[in-house]
Amino acid sequence: MLAPQSALPRHILAAAIDAALTAAPGLFDTNADEPITAEALSAASWEIAHLDRLSISAPTPLTAELLRIHDAAISSLGDHYYLPFEAHRVAMENLDSLGEVIVYCPTPRTPRDKELLDALAERGTVIEPPEPAFGTQVVHASDADDEVRAVVRLVRQHLADGTPAHRIAIHYGSTEPYLRLLHEHLAVAGVVVNGPAAEGLADRPVARALRTLLSFDSDDIPRRELLAVLSERALIQPPLADGVVGQPLIERLTRKTVPIVRGDDWERLAPGRVAERHSAAAAAVYRWVTDLRHYLRGIHRAASWVEASDALIGLVDSMFRPPSDELAARDLEAIRFVISDLRQIEGIAPAPTAARIADAVDRRIRSYVGRVGTRGVGVSVGPLSDGVGRDLDVSIIVGAAEGIIPARHTPNPLLPPEVTGITPADDIAYQRAVFDGTLAAGEHHRVITFPRGSLRGGAEKVPSRWLLPTLEHLAGHSVGITSWGDDTRGIDAIVSVESFDSAIQSVDPRLGTSAASATEWRQRALDVVPARERRGVLDDPIVTLGMAMRSDRLHGRFTRFNGNVSDVAELIRVFDEAIAATTLERWVASPYRYFLTDILKVRVLDDPDADPQIDPLTSGNVIHRTLERYIKERIDGDGPSLDRLLALADAELARERANSPGWLAQLWDRDRVRIRADIEDFYAHDLADHESGWRPHAVEHKFDALALVLPGAPITLRGSVDRIDQREGAVRVTDYKSGSPKPFDKITDATPTDEGTKFQLPIYAHAARDLGAPVDTRYWFVTRKGGYTEIGYRVDDAVQRILVDDLRLVCDAIRAGYFPPKPVESHWGDDLLELIGIAGLRRSWTNLDDVDEIAEYTAKYGK
Repeated sequence: MLAPQSALPRHILAAAIDAALTAAPGLFDTNADEPITAEALSAASWEIAHLDRLSISAPTPLTAELLRIHDAAISSLGDHYYLPFEAHRVAMENLDSLGEVIVYCPTPRTPRDKELLDALAERGTVIEPPEPAFGTQVVHASDADDEVRAVVRLVRQHLADGTPAHRIAIHYGSTEPYLRLLHEHLAVAGVVVNGPAAEGLADRPVARALRTLLSFDSDDIPRRELLAVLSERALIQPPLADGVVGQPLIERLTRKTVPIVRGDDWERLAPGRVAERHSAAAAAVYRWVTDLRHYLRGIHRAASWVEASDALIGLVDSMFRPPSDELAARDLEAIRFVISDLRQIEGIAPAPTAARIADAVDRRIRSYVGRVGTRGVGVSVGPLSDGVGRDLDVSIIVGAAEGIIPARHTPNPLLPPEVTGITPADDIAYQRAVFDGTLAAGEHHRVITFPRGSLRGGAEKVPSRWLLPTLEHLAGHSVGITSWGDDTRGIDAIVSVESFDSAIQSVDPRLGTSAASATEWRQRALDVVPARERRGVLDDPIVTLGMAMRSDRLHGRFTRFNGNVSDVAELIRVFDEAIAATTLERWVASPYRYFLTDILKVRVLDDPDADPQIDPLTSGNVIHRTLERYIKERIDGDGPSLDRLLALADAELARERANSPGWLAQLWDRDRVRIRADIEDFYAHDLADHESGWRPHAVEHKFDALALVLPGAPITLRGSVDRIDQREGAVRVTDYKSGSPKPFDKITDATPTDEGTKFQLPIYAHAARDLGAPVDTRYWFVTRKGGYTEIGYRVDDAVQRILVDDLRLVCDAIRAGYFPPKPVESHWGDDLLELIGIAGLRRSWTNLDDVDEIAEYTAKYGK
């Protein structure tokens, strides 16, 4: 009767609202460009489209503006669409043509619903919802997770008792977290379900990838976000002639080889700009990013929504991976539908922009929510409103706590009650009717559950006000809203799940004897065995190993789970080649970290945009390289020159800056001034050194086959001495430091290795012994922070004996396979230890008491 008009789709109305808002924003002028503004107005407009506008009078100024924009939007659509309230009016006018009418369990929400139901009642039979029924069982648990786990046990028990799955339904008052938890736990329990999907299109890789790409400026693509998208495997990998560039290689390439942050940084990967070893991969990534930019520019420059749709299809066809399974295929098909749907708003929505295109795609993706299972097959899961009028054997309502049921009412300032005709009291009454109808749907079992707390913490929860009548009915006396726990204790039909552990350890027959998952069966099997006898109870090598690891760490046993790999010590071959002093120092500082980095070769790649300024290590490297080049020129015959020293520093600073795109310009300018000032001060100290007779003999003096005889077995050392100077009758070895001298202030000729923690100076002196004796050594702190302090000593036989004894302990322990989990003692963060869990590492180290294998280590280096 409304033909040839079509029903107004919500996304068409949203496009028209966006156009009306853009043309005349009115009161919304300051926020008109924010997507949330148009979204809020379109949502309110959709509700208005269901109302009879003749009944709206005296709106507030804010609502008047909404009505103005709504009218402008509807007018712009012409006669192509009819509104929901018009369909309602035509339906009312034609009720007499329906014949006999049966209205089953009506639950009107709006005045319009009630008007229609009253008119239908005059023409037929109304089957009212049953009288409110009391629940037959109440279950409360520590949080929503344990609550749902208890519900799953109960469902499994009903299934085992012969109740058909389609006669059982679970309804929730809040989607979050219940829909996800129900799907997770029922799936683990092997229970077939049907109902709304817990995961929408927006939650899956293809949609996430598209939404993220559309958020990029084509000229300013951020590396971190792009690689995060690429890691989800929705996009194709950059192609090579014989394959693709894998994610690990891209990470190494753009983090370490050629650090990339965003924007023009990608140009550094262009052909011819990267060393040969990485040139093919760099060029492939460069072409891939260039292609992505091309498609994004096409989308952003689209002059119409048809062009935008075509450009988006081009992006998906060219940059997205062909689906590898049925779910990915459905997702890609849904994305194509969403993109094609943009054509419908041509001539209705404002001209496309990058932001509008991204927002339009995002809204459609977020609204695309599917279902799982087949209706009528398996246990039903759904919102409370799905349960009204159903005929079930078992009806279960979860989340019946205040704040969840009833849901908190948030007034909409755009649509006050005088406009919608729905007061907060009306809303509560509707929710109560739905609650009662859903509960009454269970013919034999009506179960209500609620959590006493939240998965996210916070205040204790109390049972819903609508649950109190059931509690009182089951208890046989009054129950207080705050004293409900004491008032219902000992009631057989009211089940308390104290905690996850308690539910595992003691089977409650009121919830059934079945477990909620296979994992629970295993946990129950372990629970009946004393803790010391649990290994081997389950035929599961992973669980057995996990128990062994936990037990060893907890009880302080030094095993492979906390650094003792002596059983395979023959595989440790670090001494087959020359080893550096700093490598041995790393073992002393943290043997377990040394095991990860030097034995297992674990590396944590730096993130180029994680630090906004130069870090201490890089700063020290700049100073070291500058001094190396300057002293080399001095050795080659040039005299002292501050201008030359600063020129070399500027060159090193420029090179480091070019390789560090994440540094902020203002911070870099400050750090550059500081480093140059350090270099200037160094010149003055070095000049005084020169005037006292010292002359540089070698710089970065390398040695790679320095033999050192230790008790047990000799070792070969390698390294590089920062600087060797000579003066008549004397040789001096220098190791530059750019930090604070405080960690070195205990070094003397009597404690040359600082109790076995610092080996560089005596080893470097050993490497310089051929130049003559005696050999003096020094750590030279060549910054203002270090005060240009010199800490060192003359190396003699006594020093060498101390070195040999200290190295013996270290080398013997490494050869034996001992890498105890001592954390690094430092105020600096450690990304690697943070990744493996530094708190757990500390606990494991603290628990290692009286371990013979590392007794010498702990005696020397302490706990």
